[in-house]
Order: sequence, then structure tokens, then C-alpha cells
Amino acid sequence: MVLLLANMYALPFDYITRQKAQTTHLIWYILEQLPVIAPESFKQSIGGVKIADFIRAQLLALTYTAHDMAPLARDMGYVFERGPQQGEVRPPFVWNDEDRRQRMEALDGLFFHLYGLDADDPAYVLDTFPIVRDQDIKAFGRYRTEDAVLAQLAQVESGRLTL
Repeated sequence: MVLLLANMYALPFDYITRQKAQTTHLIWYILEQLPVIAPESFKQSIGGVKIADFIRAQLLALTYTAHDMAPLARDMGYVFERGPQQGEVRPPFVWNDEDRRQRMEALDGLFFHLYGLDADDPAYVLDTFPIVRDQDIKAFGRYRTEDAVLAQLAQVESGRLTL
């Protein structure tokens, strides 16, 4: 379920969903038509890193930032393995905007790869997110998200899967 959640959070899935949905509501027959990455794809490795493990680690850090998400962290195995707290859930990740941004960009780059898109297609898709572009330009003077996602995609395509 975590891998499906990550897939649905990714920018390529968002783009495809916006092309299919005609309103702000997502109807079941539309949801059933959306292309979700096949579970077998997550079993592959890139640069010695299993794709599923990479995605789980990123999603855990992005979602477990408060104690109310402890059940999810426990289900994902984020517990102390030794010592007096053995079996208890570890503390939540500290919210860090830059770290979160890098993790999301890494996931988006990976999902563009999993969807089989080369560098030209993601650049087009990313240009369809004007709010993200405008916020980036206002904050950083450039479309930083696009630059970072394309860099992550290039890294994945060169056989490296790192944050």
C-alpha cells in the first residue's frame, strides 16, 4: 500500500490524473483507468538499491513527522530493534523543508523513470504545474523543482539511486 501511495503522490501520476479528470472529483471509473506502476517494477534494483526499499524510506521520512503517524511507522517496521525500547516505534522525523523537497524530487525523478519517460517528457509535464513553477521562481529565481527532478531522473538513468 505504501508503494501505491507513493505512486499516487508522484508528479507523473498527478499529471495523468489531471488529463483524465474533468472535474475536481475523481470518479471510480476514472480511477480504474489511471496507470499505476506494476508491483513487479518495485522489485528491481538500481545501483544495488532495491526500488521498493528506496521508496519506503522516502515515504516514511515524508509522512512520519508527528506522533499520530506512529501506527504507520510501526507497520513499516520503524521500531527499535534492541535495547530497553525494543519493539517501540522510533521518534518521528524532524520536519525539514529542504530535506522534504529533496525526498519528493528524488521520488518524482524515480517515478518518471518507472513510467518510461525520457528527459523531454518530464520537462513538458513539469511545465504543466504553473503554481509550482511560479512559487519556485519567486523563492529561488528559477524553476528549481524542474531542475532537481530532471537531475534525479538523469541520476537514476545512469544507474544511481540516492537521495
